[in-house]
Amino acid sequence: MIAVITDHGSDELFMGVLKGNFSALAPKEEIIEVTRPIEFGDVYTASCIAERLACHLPKSTIFMIIVDGQNESARRPIGLRTKDDRLFIGFDNGTFTLPIERFGIKQIREMNISKTKFSLSFTRSVLDILIPVAIEFSNGKTFESIGSVYMTFYDLKHKKAIIDDKKIDGEISFVNDLGDLSTNIPFDYLEKVGVHQEDKLMINGKPSSIMLDRRAGRKNELIVCEGLGGYLEITSRYARACDILKLSPRSNLILEV
Repeated sequence: MIAVITDHGSDELFMGVLKGNFSALAPKEEIIEVTRPIEFGDVYTASCIAERLACHLPKSTIFMIIVDGQNESARRPIGLRTKDDRLFIGFDNGTFTLPIERFGIKQIREMNISKTKFSLSFTRSVLDILIPVAIEFSNGKTFESIGSVYMTFYDLKHKKAIIDDKKIDGEISFVNDLGDLSTNIPFDYLEKVGVHQEDKLMINGKPSSIMLDRRAGRKNELIVCEGLGGYLEITSRYARACDILKLSPRSNLILEV
């Protein structure tokens, strides 16, 4: 299985070419595509999605992160092998940051590229380098064979959730199409500050309820539940949580008992 995480979901031509190449080179390979809610160039959200997706897919899945970053090494193709032997491939633009924090790092390697395949073009690099390497991995190619060890990979600077007495300080990681807010706060932080299911919690000064089943909430009530990857998620019935709280990705978030 190959999981493709990309910021090019709205580019139908790019996605068509991507799917066509996979179909031609590996017609029997199962391909999963995750494109939303990743905006163009949003390496942080792509990193969040990759980490959370990897928590719920088989360890044998090959994760291909296709996002066009802006740092100097953003077009350098690299591969990551985590401590528990998950495989990620992509560019050195910071998208490996959160998978590394969750699963650890065993090794990162830079892909050896022939002069005929090297290109500064994002599209050509994806088609001529990343896709063939992903397929080679699915066919049993060893991680060590892709190239030399790479030590100076780009690490994203980002805020981490912290506990301060009875308060949790975090931020919004991303907002889905339903207006639900996915945070960078591990759900088990709630237990650490002494709150449990059906307790009340203040979110940036607004009351909310902690529930395992979001359907149990009242109309327009803010509901705190466990989302993908074990992170805290804020939702609401018949309303968009992002509109109620007036929050967007990377907004600060304070949870208080």
